[in-house]
Amino acid sequence: MPINTTDGPREVPRGTRSHVNTSSLLEPPDLVYEDEPAEILAVLPGGSWCALVGDEAVPMPLWVALDDGSVYGVILGEDGRIDLTDGNAEECSGFSGYVQTTNTDKE
Repeated sequence: MPINTTDGPREVPRGTRSHVNTSSLLEPPDLVYEDEPAEILAVLPGGSWCALVGDEAVPMPLWVALDDGSVYGVILGEDGRIDLTDGNAEECSGFSGYVQTTNTDKE
């Protein structure tokens, strides 16, 4: 009995199972570029979120979402500028997480 395989049709005697067709013949492969860094997919407002660096809550103006599914907060640089690729709050020494602040001051 002939069956179709990735190498073409093959004759297989009845009662044997030497070749198996899988769904990978019909589905595209998952492409993962391992030699390139993740790219910025979206930039989102930071809202009331802060990065905890040491004992200080540093205001975070932006979130950056990458195409690999990861997200990180961006803080201002020493010069007061925003750098989406170098302002990653998680790379600061003393970083311990994120916290959402609420404004309880009423004027």
